[in-house]
Amino acid sequence: MNVLIIQGGTDPHLPSGEKTVILNEQEYLSKNHNVTVEYIEKKKSVLGQLTSLIWSFSNYFKVIKLIQKYNPDLIHFHTIVPYLSLSVLYAAKRRKVKTLQTLHNGRWLCVEGGFYRKDGYCDSCVGTKGFSGLRYGCSHGKLISFLLVMINYFARSNQRLFKLIDRFIAVSEYVKEQHVKSGFPEEKIVVRNNGIKTNVLSKSYSDNERRGFAYAGRVSIAKGSNVLKYLMAKVKDDFHIVGSGPQLDELKIFCRQNDFKHVKFWGKQTHEKTLEILNSVICTVIPSQCGETFSLVAAESMIVGTPVIASKLGGLTDLIKKSKGGIIVEDKDFKMFHKKAEYLLNNMNYAKKMGETGRQYVIKDLNFQLKGLELENIYINLLK
Repeated sequence: MNVLIIQGGTDPHLPSGEKTVILNEQEYLSKNHNVTVEYIEKKKSVLGQLTSLIWSFSNYFKVIKLIQKYNPDLIHFHTIVPYLSLSVLYAAKRRKVKTLQTLHNGRWLCVEGGFYRKDGYCDSCVGTKGFSGLRYGCSHGKLISFLLVMINYFARSNQRLFKLIDRFIAVSEYVKEQHVKSGFPEEKIVVRNNGIKTNVLSKSYSDNERRGFAYAGRVSIAKGSNVLKYLMAKVKDDFHIVGSGPQLDELKIFCRQNDFKHVKFWGKQTHEKTLEILNSVICTVIPSQCGETFSLVAAESMIVGTPVIASKLGGLTDLIKKSKGGIIVEDKDFKMFHKKAEYLLNNMNYAKKMGETGRQYVIKDLNFQLKGLELENIYINLLK
């Protein structure tokens, strides 16, 4: 089988969750199939970015040339909007190549992409044509929001998108549910969680003495920086912050002003170092205020035996309920985040047992080989 995987808008030299997923899939599939991954970067100029939202002749002809070069049996797209436009799908259709797209987020439904507005979760556009995003000018301002709403409206009108894409892969039940509510044909969506390289990541696991707790990810309001600030003031155990983002400096200033010596800011770290930090703590907090679709941080925290305390939003709820490797808390209940963190920090044996339960779930149900085989079967069934 010849497989062409295309990702849009991502710098191939920078790490990202979607890139990790793509590389894992490529590694598994390459054992038995010819697999090529192509990254199409977004336009550098503002004008180029704006016009390519609607239609990109350059991307259209790039995909035509890639099809001519690799002669794929199918094309697996990841991110399409807002970077590639429908032009890439029309190119595949013109060459009569089967297409799939992994739904990592809600970009076909929500112009912000992460079910987030102002300082909290928002699903106003689910089940509609997305005009609430235009009214609020979510994240991009009203001009960009207008273009994105129109593109999504055009894509879904007359079932256009569903004729161009043969199969959608949702990374969680939550993602499938949101898309079905918005008119996506249920029979075209298959749920497949992202695979975790348990055989590799397990090497980071050790049963050494643990202390404190950690957060790993983008430091932003959408990811729960206000909850992190609240916890910094309430919990005096070691608190590790791994990552960067727009609220990082604010949190650093807050800690300096209050002389919080227990908080350590690591900044961006390698994947290996992040796992090492997560393996050294009693629990990981994931206080997202947006609709997380599937949290790699939660799964990777579990694989090193560290339970998570996470917001009751999106795919996080699915993952924690199935794995029993953590605790879910209402996203706005800062006091409960504090209470649960204190409980785990003061009951290390209970935390250890919960972490091990989550670890066994990830090893059994999210392992790289199992999820790779599921993807391979999706391809085979599509080509049949």
